[in-house]
Amino acid sequence: MKTNNSPLHLIALTLITLLLSGCGTLLPAPTPTPTDTPKPTKTPTPEIAFEKVSFTTEDGLELSGTLFGEGDIAVVLAHQGTVGANQYSWHPFARLIAEKGFTALAFDFRGCGQSEGVLQVGLLDKDMRAAIGFLHDRGFEHIVCMGASMGGTTCLKTALDTDLVGLAVIASTWSIGEPPTEIKVRPEDLSRLTIPKLFVTTEHDLYDIPAMITAMYELSPDPKEIKVFPGRVHGTDLFKTYLGEEFRELLVNFLEGLR
Repeated sequence: MKTNNSPLHLIALTLITLLLSGCGTLLPAPTPTPTDTPKPTKTPTPEIAFEKVSFTTEDGLELSGTLFGEGDIAVVLAHQGTVGANQYSWHPFARLIAEKGFTALAFDFRGCGQSEGVLQVGLLDKDMRAAIGFLHDRGFEHIVCMGASMGGTTCLKTALDTDLVGLAVIASTWSIGEPPTEIKVRPEDLSRLTIPKLFVTTEHDLYDIPAMITAMYELSPDPKEIKVFPGRVHGTDLFKTYLGEEFRELLVNFLEGLR
């Protein structure tokens, strides 16, 4: 496969790397107004078990995470690298799938949120392996990796040599970081991903992300699924748009299909 080293191509790759390496309350329920005729009350949402956890990477960094639910299938939720993104980007969805009988682990990559270290996107696969190892140590045998942007690229790379049962890649690229430390997936690697896969993007996401997601889907063997939403919103920012409900339903249905 011929490598494109034109100046425009190199500029685009640099911009993608910058995009992917950013890292940067519920209101109380209203008090019911007394009425002459009592109205039926809505069944309260059951309390979801959650636990603040931490685990250590092979190079000695302590990462912070939150474990939701008590289901047999565990879902690792990997955040994107845009400014301000961290594990909390996934928390509402983590609670949702915990309600549906899954366990969810949302965690901060190195240098993000409450985790130690400095963000180095080329080393994020070490963080992902630490998260998966933590779940194995907790007794989970069925693990899904679901990631957005740099988190999706990291999930994709880790899935090549890790025993996962499902993979969701959202608004991600082929590679992140710079040599000699980079996370890179080659087109020929995708033929080895025989687990169920979901690829998601918006139609006009920045740079070449829609084209890359489409290529990943086309080069991957079945079972696979792709969804291209309208607009240009990036990654888990979709949760905050009018498409949020459809996006959540898509991810939940993918997980339900793994049971």
